[in-house]
Amino acid sequence: MTQNNSEEKLERAKQIASRNSRGQYETVEENILKFFRWISSLIDRLFFSSKYVGFFAFLLACLAYFVATYDSSSNTLSSSKVLSNVSINARYNSETFELSGLPTACEIVITGDAANVNNAATKKGYCQVDLEGYTEGTHTVKLNAMGYGDNVSTIVSPSEVTVSLKKKTTIQFDLSYDFINQNQMDSRYILSEPTFAQGTKINIRASQDTLNSIAMVKALIDVSGQTEDFTIEAPLVAYDRNGQAVSAEIVPGTVVASVHMSSPSIEVPIVLNPIGQVPVGLAIDTAQIIDYQTTRIYAPESVLNTISEVYVNFDMASVTENVDKDIMLPVVLPNGVSASDVTVVNVRVSLATVSTITVDDLPLNAHNNYNNLAISDIDSTSVSVTISGSESNLETISRDDIEVYFEMPEEPGTYDLQLYATIRNHPYVNLTLDKSMINITVVEANQ
Repeated sequence: MTQNNSEEKLERAKQIASRNSRGQYETVEENILKFFRWISSLIDRLFFSSKYVGFFAFLLACLAYFVATYDSSSNTLSSSKVLSNVSINARYNSETFELSGLPTACEIVITGDAANVNNAATKKGYCQVDLEGYTEGTHTVKLNAMGYGDNVSTIVSPSEVTVSLKKKTTIQFDLSYDFINQNQMDSRYILSEPTFAQGTKINIRASQDTLNSIAMVKALIDVSGQTEDFTIEAPLVAYDRNGQAVSAEIVPGTVVASVHMSSPSIEVPIVLNPIGQVPVGLAIDTAQIIDYQTTRIYAPESVLNTISEVYVNFDMASVTENVDKDIMLPVVLPNGVSASDVTVVNVRVSLATVSTITVDDLPLNAHNNYNNLAISDIDSTSVSVTISGSESNLETISRDDIEVYFEMPEEPGTYDLQLYATIRNHPYVNLTLDKSMINITVVEANQ
């Protein structure tokens, strides 16, 4: 009886233990399911919420980039660089053909291991087009990157170019010249026409189209700093009719030029030239150059032969006060004069109260009667002139100093002509005629 009770208790204990174990397992399983449901709900809220969709799209894009650039075999990241303005070279028979249409530069993209890309980018690479064996005509050829090594990949843009090969021929041109950098040479020196050791004929080898476009060939002679006769090797440049340089093979590319330098000059007086009118109520009493009376000017002999004096223009309207005044004025150089020892002078001006005198019955003179016409009728043969100036200047004027004239017409007829008045040796007075026009009839001299 006792043994049966013991076995029954044992069996009941096993049943209780089994139920407790199943309960624990069910609790753990339920907790795990709750956790996954919570994770699923969180993911739904994050990934499918408009608030976070942009952020997760960025994360996914970054992940895709690293996956795409990751090299699983070498465990390194690939890189790329863009090289711009890479020079283009061409291989072709330059002795026979002229090449046209080839761009001067291209763009290259280098791709590979970052270290290799950085190393390749520092090299003096270039693009090349291979035209060896090509004949005259238009060709489309591939551009190849050269000099960047075998550890990187390259992509050239443009990948192809269309170029033309034209046969060369040789034509002889006359040689001319240009002096360059003359602003860096002393202006007192005059340059002679250069002489060329090789003569004045130059051979140019190019396509016929290029040769037809050439208008002149010049030796560019650098004269900077030159002060005496010199010989220099001058480069040659071909130009078209618009003055643009033409790319052509000039044989030879330079010439030896010899230039004679001289410095012809003469001494001339400096003359004060009054212009304009003084203010009302005043007159110039005296005006004179107080420092330099002459200057040495420099020019070619042909120019010097035509010059007897140089001028200083004095604007009388610039003096507005009745006082003595010193004015610094520039020396005006005639055309063709390159330099003057005196460039500015000091002028002393004295003003006075204006006075007037009148000179009556001044005769009229006819100027420039080139066709030998005769006057048959004129409405006046004399005029009166009122002269204004300082009293001291007026006192020295005589009738013989004044001339009143008109210009003779070229053909017979009746004309209203302008009258003009001049006065010698009295620059600081003004003349006013009592009449400015005359009516005149002119005829042939034999009528």
